Amino acid sequence: MATSYYDDALIKKIKAWTEKTEITITSPDETKRLFESISDMNNDKPLKLPLICIRRKGGYNIINTSKQPLTFDGLRIDANINRSIQLNAVPIEIQYQIDVYTRYYKEADEYIRNFVFNIINFPKLTITIPYQSINLEHDSNIRLSSEVEDNSDIPERLIAGQFTRLSLNINIDDGYLFDTKIRDNYSIVSNVDI
Repeated sequence: MATSYYDDALIKKIKAWTEKTEITITSPDETKRLFESISDMNNDKPLKLPLICIRRKGGYNIINTSKQPLTFDGLRIDANINRSIQLNAVPIEIQYQIDVYTRYYKEADEYIRNFVFNIINFPKLTITIPYQSINLEHDSNIRLSSEVEDNSDIPERLIAGQFTRLSLNINIDDGYLFDTKIRDNYSIVSNVDI
């Protein structure tokens, strides 16, 4: 189970926070070639602002690289006489950048303010770990970086003042890579009466 589950959960959370607005939100996969893909989808029409882009900053950091019981003999999710389902995990940290694009600075500032309050007051991020018929939920926390950056002077801007971009960095430092195993259980049956 990879980091894409955290991406999906983060997008879902941000969409819930912006549910009654006319804002476009792009996931880390869509953000890689943001301006090209949006131009293709809109037949080269101008971008529709406001726009929120979620970027994963690089890959992820493995917090502990040594063998531990959690990595090979983790949590027993379910067990019966026929089989056992085990969830192994490796702790990771994932870093994200949230970019808010708006026409005017005041509007971007308002969105960032809302994000700051929501992340501080509602940091829980619930991911669903799908495996066959089991959907196990795991809770992690979003941690907020202390700096908000005004980086409106990016190369994609054609003229000064075309749009404003404010960026906020967050991370999930209590995430995991998950590995789910189903193992058959065996027993010795004796037909000898004692």
